[in-house]
Amino acid sequence: MSASAETNTLSDDRPASFAPQAGIGLPIAVGTFGFSVLMLGIPNAGLITDAAATIFIAVAFGTGAFGLFIGGMMEYRANNIFGGTFALFYSAFLLTTAIMLRVFAVEMEGPAFAAGFGTWLLLWCVFTFMLSWAAWYINMPAFLAFVLLALGYLLFGLANLSGSAETAAVLGTIGGWVLIADGLVAWYLSWALAVNPVIGDKLPLWPYPYGAS
Repeated sequence: MSASAETNTLSDDRPASFAPQAGIGLPIAVGTFGFSVLMLGIPNAGLITDAAATIFIAVAFGTGAFGLFIGGMMEYRANNIFGGTFALFYSAFLLTTAIMLRVFAVEMEGPAFAAGFGTWLLLWCVFTFMLSWAAWYINMPAFLAFVLLALGYLLFGLANLSGSAETAAVLGTIGGWVLIADGLVAWYLSWALAVNPVIGDKLPLWPYPYGAS
């Protein structure tokens, strides 16, 4: 057997490289994210008692952080760097935020916690706006989900830093409605990503480039 023939035989025996379908983890990541922001936005918007916002801690722990982590790991496995980065970063955000609200909000004095928590939210506002640049090149629901989330972070961050109960209440209410809109957009995106492979792309996602035929 010649050297070239032996090389071809070895090459033919090698397993095919792993090439999974991209985006397989996004439906669960985006959907659980939508549940989390809705469960924070609804009480803050005044649709139910604002005391119910405490339930967000459990949702952030058990639904948001867990779902985003699983979805993010699947996206990285599929070599979707942006999808995996988004999901794992916001999984960490929800987990850390739940710990802050469950532990440190009680242990720290009110103004000190509000200052730290408000700063935390404003940092995420900036980071989310940065990610929205990439989301623009995906589709319109993805872009809107990031922009609305960044706006929600901004409003809640300013509410915590305002030092005025009246200002904080107004900003918190507006932020609640923004998060409701954000959660609904995320739900739609998750819904479309999950069911379009079954029903035949009947739910529009308005992909980039916008307006192209």
